[in-house]
Amino acid sequence: MEDKFSSAVFKIENWMNKILETIITIVFFTIVITILLVVLRYIFNTGITGGNELMEYLFVYTTAIGSAIAIGKNEHIRIGYFVERCAPAVQLITDLFGTACIALIHIVFMNLSYSWIAKVGHSESPVLRIPMRMVQISVPICCILSILYCIFHAYKTIKNYGKEN
Repeated sequence: MEDKFSSAVFKIENWMNKILETIITIVFFTIVITILLVVLRYIFNTGITGGNELMEYLFVYTTAIGSAIAIGKNEHIRIGYFVERCAPAVQLITDLFGTACIALIHIVFMNLSYSWIAKVGHSESPVLRIPMRMVQISVPICCILSILYCIFHAYKTIKNYGKEN
């Protein structure tokens, strides 16, 4: 039963990774349009209406989703110099504590973001007339994904603890 659960957890995480990395890749290649905008502006003295605004919003989503993926791959900012020299049990506790802190910070940000979006999300973007809540919702999306990745990481850390020793 536990092996089926572990297998399901790993499959869900891999599925999330593939989907999110595909989304980021597509959005990132869309951001390459920035080069076209620069060429149009400086060589032809024209532009694409709303192009700069769209690039900003795509960059926000790329950053939000990318930060969640970095947490999932354990590639976020961390300094393991001292912890890696400690006993395995101390490493486990430190890793779980750090993961819990990351999850807690994202829970707080997520809760605060809802009231923020409710207060200021009703306005529209100046050129594209996109409701700003569509851009601002990237914050709770990032937080939810990051919390899920923290749960996956904690589960894998506990599951693999006995195997590494």
